[in-house]
Amino acid sequence: MDTPASRPGMVIQGIWFLAPGEALEALDQGALLVDLRSGELQAMKAFAVPEWIHLPHTQVAARAAELPKDRLLILADSASVYTKTAAATLRELGFEHLACLNGGMLAWDQEGFPVATDADALLRGECACVMQSRKDRASRP
Repeated sequence: MDTPASRPGMVIQGIWFLAPGEALEALDQGALLVDLRSGELQAMKAFAVPEWIHLPHTQVAARAAELPKDRLLILADSASVYTKTAAATLRELGFEHLACLNGGMLAWDQEGFPVATDADALLRGECACVMQSRKDRASRP
């Protein structure tokens, strides 16, 4: 699937982007999803796919050795904010089989693809400035 002539999706500034349906198809064919979101966001709503790795975008360079170089890696975050930078970092480190999930979790969820939600980790509050997860509140004295 990872050949220029057979690629679905689109290439923007040398980076391959897949729509959620295209990404799901690639995952079914052996690609690996790399969730770049923070632990809190990943805990609230996770990609419900058979195989994935949680690697926060702030740790990509430091933990790149944990990723396989022989498989297509689909980089995903909340809304495609950090995927381009992560792809560039990984490409500099010798990774060749990379794609970004266009629209991130937002698009994935909006299109009805599988997610696992932890109700206790969802954010609660009246104003965005004080929102926190139920788990955070439960662990505070």
